Amino acid sequence: MNSTTTITARGAVAAAAALALAVGLAPAATAQIPGGNASGFVVRVDDPSMSVTTEKELDPVTELPVRVVGTITNTTNATFRCEVPQFNIGGPTTALGFGQVSTAATAAEVYEYYRTGVFTGPAVTNTNGGLVALGSVLDLFPAGSAVGSAETDTRAAHQTARVQGRTGDPRVGGALQFNVPAESTVNYTADLQPSATGDRGDWRASAIFMCRNTSTNDWFLFIGLEDIVDPNPIPESTGSLGSGSIG
Repeated sequence: MNSTTTITARGAVAAAAALALAVGLAPAATAQIPGGNASGFVVRVDDPSMSVTTEKELDPVTELPVRVVGTITNTTNATFRCEVPQFNIGGPTTALGFGQVSTAATAAEVYEYYRTGVFTGPAVTNTNGGLVALGSVLDLFPAGSAVGSAETDTRAAHQTARVQGRTGDPRVGGALQFNVPAESTVNYTADLQPSATGDRGDWRASAIFMCRNTSTNDWFLFIGLEDIVDPNPIPESTGSLGSGSIG
């Protein structure tokens, strides 16, 4: 079961207004994520241009979750391109990235961060001095070890989900990067990664996408949440996300 209700978190109206002032300045010297470089992409949240539904699909034999599926609906007259953009950091260019399915806890951390933060690309290097770019939404969101963020709680939330087999790469028509045409709906599917702990347990699934309006070149964050009561409630201090879709 799913929903397409738009959810507004604490202070989102003020945050959206502040972000709107800087939209279209990407890349621009706007703010610096801890550990990142001085230029970045503003990512708008709380925007109703697109909505995302999310639900688990069960294996017909075991009746256990094996993938996360859902829809992305574009309510505008512009095409949206969903991908994580390439980012040049001191010469090297990161890989073109894509969305991710995870848990509601990860989505809450990501959402709270990007209400006021900007994307500056991964800023971590490996022992040989090369860029560590995961080629996925983890290069955008502070939810993995390679992003330019010091938000360790967010990284921990997604890493926990990964170990438990609750993450995956959403595809539309088999593609990791895709368009959502004007006034249309596309279906996405994400096979869940194997669990290192055996049983995946109970969780509330989320789908996280970064998408660009191809007419304005503005960037947006869209999150879909499974329409169930979260068996692992998110503490109020990290923000509160209800059921449905967050633009």
